[in-house]
Amino acid sequence: MRVFPNGTGILLGLFLCFSFAWFFPGGADWAETSFPVSISGSLVVVIFVSHGWNIRPNRIFPVFRDFPNLLLVQGGIFLSPLVFILALQSINFIPGEWHNGFIFLAILPTTISTCVVYTSIANGNADTALGYATLSNLFAIFWVPFAWSFFGVESGISVLESLVSFSRAILPQMIGFIIFPCFVGWLGKKVFLKVGDNDYESHFKRISFLSILLLAYLALAKSISMWGDSEFLNLLFQLIPYLLVFLIFHLFASWFIAKLLSSDRELKVAKFYCLSQKSLAMGLPIATLLPLDNLKLQILLVCPLIFYHFLQLFTGACLIPVLRKWVA
Repeated sequence: MRVFPNGTGILLGLFLCFSFAWFFPGGADWAETSFPVSISGSLVVVIFVSHGWNIRPNRIFPVFRDFPNLLLVQGGIFLSPLVFILALQSINFIPGEWHNGFIFLAILPTTISTCVVYTSIANGNADTALGYATLSNLFAIFWVPFAWSFFGVESGISVLESLVSFSRAILPQMIGFIIFPCFVGWLGKKVFLKVGDNDYESHFKRISFLSILLLAYLALAKSISMWGDSEFLNLLFQLIPYLLVFLIFHLFASWFIAKLLSSDRELKVAKFYCLSQKSLAMGLPIATLLPLDNLKLQILLVCPLIFYHFLQLFTGACLIPVLRKWVA
């Protein structure tokens, strides 16, 4: 389920997306009106077929040997950021227009490729990082839409109403655009790929990488087109301080949980990077499938995720020399 080649590739790709969206914001409207099928929906299907193709069960099963640690790591990935954001919202720290964007960011899984690459470069246990990260992304297929039905735009309704909303509006989309394409990708690899033949894996990664960048471009271009250049920059400058607060909490909480769960330094590094990342590769496709009422809600949902990804990639890369020295 690796999508991006490395942290540098992601930063460069996102920078290019932002540049194209800034200078050619009309491209998103042209793409949506010029093709008979939904561009966003088609890209989501391609991404999750690639996810299914790249699933590696042999890397997942070993993490089940320490089941209590597995539960705590997954809980740290999904629950600690959510509790923090809910606490900030309870004291009205985050502006109302960004509430849903931060809720969505908090419930996302970890980023597989960046987590594994950073762990490996920092001399951590890359196999453990891959197992935990892959499992979190598989679980997120069910968790993110389900959690969104409780804490997202329809928060405040009863549990029964949330379940009904989930089953009617989100579950069919999840099956058609996420679960079934994942199954097709996994089955295709089992049926058509010869043992030891990995030629297609790199091609799927590149295709999925480009699909994610196209989704990011569509989201940014629609934002700039709807608000205009100056208003979009104002919103971005308003958003950054809250992203920094979330980043600081996320890093400290991840390090505390990683140190609490293991005495082995290589495992601590692996768990730290698993806990401290949020996945753009899962977040953007799922965001396009959520039943939001208008374009403005969609844009406010994905902007925190896109710009937080810049911050976490830069911060994670800066911590690599420190962690590598600490492990040694």
